[in-house]
Amino acid sequence: MVVALVILVAFGIYQTDSVQEFRANSNHNPVYKIVRGVPCDSGLKSSGYSVVPTGKLYLKQANRDGTVGNICRP
Repeated sequence: MVVALVILVAFGIYQTDSVQEFRANSNHNPVYKIVRGVPCDSGLKSSGYSVVPTGKLYLKQANRDGTVGNICRP
């Protein structure tokens, strides 16, 4: 029962507009780096698409070469 609930919740989150927009604007690199809690709003920026449910960004998707570019740049 718990497993079914977890799957349904994960599927529901996966289908949200913000996650779909992130996937469309992602570099499809599964590597993320921890960044300091940078105040940021969700949405498309010149530095990429941000999903920020808490108002602060803590994970940034790394570039293909392993570097992390600008964080939450408008």
